[in-house]
Amino acid sequence: MNLLESIHGHSDLVALNEVQRAELCKEIRDFLVSHISRTGGHLASNLGVVELTVALEYCFDLPKDKIIFDVGHQCYAHKLLTGRADRFHTLRHLGGISGFTNVDESEYDTVTAGHSGPSVSAALGIASAEALKGSDAVTVAVVGDGSFTNGMIFEALNNCSGKKLKLIIVLNDNGMSISENVGGMANYLAKIRSNSAYTGFKGGLEDVLNKSEVGTKIVRRLKQCKIELKDVRNVFI
Repeated sequence: MNLLESIHGHSDLVALNEVQRAELCKEIRDFLVSHISRTGGHLASNLGVVELTVALEYCFDLPKDKIIFDVGHQCYAHKLLTGRADRFHTLRHLGGISGFTNVDESEYDTVTAGHSGPSVSAALGIASAEALKGSDAVTVAVVGDGSFTNGMIFEALNNCSGKKLKLIIVLNDNGMSISENVGGMANYLAKIRSNSAYTGFKGGLEDVLNKSEVGTKIVRRLKQCKIELKDVRNVFI
């Protein structure tokens, strides 16, 4: 039995060590490529969130905690990690599993989601309801930078302000979308990634630190932290 066949939820994931989780990610990618080539579906967007999805479902206890994907078709790894691998051959077929999250399909799917925009609004509402119930459940919205230019996202972010909720917004800033991103937020994110002052400062600081043994260890550790943080991208609370 491979690792993927043994995973049906959070308790199975936490039983794996770091090496096994890395192997699981490889198995998920191989599985997706093999199956989507036959069933059709969204390939690249799902290959890009494998480690992110594994990290989130390792850290949070679904279905008590909630994960909402924006865009909704970026949930294939999530489906595999929540006991639907044996039905994945029916993806997007009549009577089969949906290409999006679907509350009628699994208790692990928080909302029935289509395309981009509604995740933060939905997550805010769910987190508010959990707070009213006195629950300690965490709600996570996973948002791509393409979705982040959606007006509904900004409205929801405004409404998040000042509320003490167990709500996490993960920005998967991969620079990808169906078409070119436009608008102020897209331009702002692009400038951060390519700003010469930022890249110059980072390179200069690394050069200075590498002149000493202690500094070299600091650089090595910071790079390791960066790699680990990329698993969950940028997290806004």
